[in-house]
Amino acid sequence: MQLLATAPLCGLQPFGAAQQPREPARRIQAAAPRSAQAGGRCRRALQVQAIQSGKGSTRQQADDGSGITAAGAGAGLPPPPASAPSLVGEDANANGVPSSSGSGSGNGSGSGDGGGDGWPAWLSKSDVETVAIAVAVSYGIRLLIAEPRFIPSLSMFPTFDVGDRLVAEKLTYRFSRAPSTGDVVIFRPAKGVGREGSFLDDNVFIKRIVAVEGDTVEVKGGRLIVNSQPRNEPYIFETPKYELPELVVPPGHVFVMGDNRNNSYDSHIWGPLPVENIIGRACWKYWPVNKWGGLEDWTDVSRLALTADASGAAALPAAPPLKG
Repeated sequence: MQLLATAPLCGLQPFGAAQQPREPARRIQAAAPRSAQAGGRCRRALQVQAIQSGKGSTRQQADDGSGITAAGAGAGLPPPPASAPSLVGEDANANGVPSSSGSGSGNGSGSGDGGGDGWPAWLSKSDVETVAIAVAVSYGIRLLIAEPRFIPSLSMFPTFDVGDRLVAEKLTYRFSRAPSTGDVVIFRPAKGVGREGSFLDDNVFIKRIVAVEGDTVEVKGGRLIVNSQPRNEPYIFETPKYELPELVVPPGHVFVMGDNRNNSYDSHIWGPLPVENIIGRACWKYWPVNKWGGLEDWTDVSRLALTADASGAAALPAAPPLKG
């Protein structure tokens, strides 16, 4: 009934309008937009009335292409967008809100500062793997190939000063040759010699080998005598001021002494060193920079032979061969 009552008001003209004279064409053209606007308002009013009276529905109007909803019929707004689908791997809780734990179990086991794999947010699995590989490679090189060392005392002066740093390699004695006279070696002293080492302080010594197994060693008159031959040692700081009775280096041992003979805790005090205690051979100085370079090789025993100039006395002439 409301539709029939409203239709004459919007779509029909009053009776008096038909009796009026015809106006010029330009006035009719100017009034055309107003009529179109009035017609549009009438159509929207009819649609609202139909929705209120239950004669139509929003779904039916949307199917007809009108684009008018019950909530926005008066304003002519488009229908609201459908809700976005949930992301893959998200779970909805009882209220329909996606869960943020990322585990998919819904039991709240995931923590706010970590990922689903159990790692903290500031630490990734790839970082841990990289650090572990770097540490393993570093310790592998230190254990099998070479390691850096620093000098804490003056026992090897002038070859090494306090604070000097060196590299000790570990391949020569493992694959090439046995420890030899003239080598500078780093080693762990025999049990009972020096202080006990710890994890941070492994109590490593550095000395020079002066004799190997089977050699006889003695110190007399300020000279090192090996196998009854006085040695000329240009690398020492000063001649020794002590005496050492003759002894024989046992198998599997070497005799080590510091280049600063009068300020060295070495084999002349605690005896020969087991070869198994040797860690490596000092081969390179890298600090300070002005000492950068390898150590001089003194393994050629003939270079250490005492000459007439070194001994300060003329060598005795050789005896002539006996006749008959």
